[in-house]
Amino acid sequence: MLSLRQLRIFIFVCKTGSMTKTAEELYMTQPAVSQTILDLEDRLNIRLFDRIKNSLVLTNTGEILLEYSQKIIHLMEETEDAIDRIVNIKQGGLRIGASMTIGTYLLPEILNGFRERFSGVDLPLIVDNTVLIINKILNNELDLALVEGPVNSSDIIVEPYCEDSLSLVCSVEHHWSQRDYIDPAEIEGEKLIIREEGSGTRDLIQNTFLQHNVLYNIAHTINNFEAIKKAVSANIGISLIPAIGIKNEIKKGELKEIRLEDISFKRLFKLIYHKDKYLTGLFKEFYDYIYEYKDKKL
Repeated sequence: MLSLRQLRIFIFVCKTGSMTKTAEELYMTQPAVSQTILDLEDRLNIRLFDRIKNSLVLTNTGEILLEYSQKIIHLMEETEDAIDRIVNIKQGGLRIGASMTIGTYLLPEILNGFRERFSGVDLPLIVDNTVLIINKILNNELDLALVEGPVNSSDIIVEPYCEDSLSLVCSVEHHWSQRDYIDPAEIEGEKLIIREEGSGTRDLIQNTFLQHNVLYNIAHTINNFEAIKKAVSANIGISLIPAIGIKNEIKKGELKEIRLEDISFKRLFKLIYHKDKYLTGLFKEFYDYIYEYKDKKL
């Protein structure tokens, strides 16, 4: 098998036209250079140079080998440069996942800030419900993710990120709109708009209602918070929406926030990744950045 060392020496001999000059440039002995060329010729069973009047002239086969040797060396240099850029966080990729709340209201700002710091990296984002994001982590389709739902796999590392809560909201035209508090028993008579099965938000709502013996009527299932907000605003029903996602609507008077007496809907956002995941330099930088973001802005 040809070695990169042999090809590099061969290229230098072609460049200088002399074994002696090549030896000087590469800090080798002239016999070592000559032996390398002889070994190449023996390995390929062909003559690479014609020795004419103490000059080296490439044969046709030698010209072909030179062309390919230069391509190989150039490709290796590009490979080494690409790996160096990845190691030094100048390029590379990190596949990031998020459940719906985080992917809609939190992660875009985090990604924008990280891209400003490391402009050459690729950060493809997948936003889906918690169950599907967990499956993608297990199948190595994602490198890490932020989710709000429960994670029950022993193959996944789970680390706390930050706390969030859900807010009960109704339309400004709803009959609750002039109230600040309601009794939980009043929920039963309303049309509840809720996320789809597998959603961490849905699990939190149903588990909390069950814990407090609250009866409820699911009238509509919608898998997008922006669509849920529009439905609530149109007075189609009520919903429980992440507090992080309704700040603008409350401020503009488009939705009314109502408190449930003695019930809160708190949950923990979590960072997850596979326990066998190799943590690259880019992974560690992003990991540190999202906690830096949390400490400064959340």
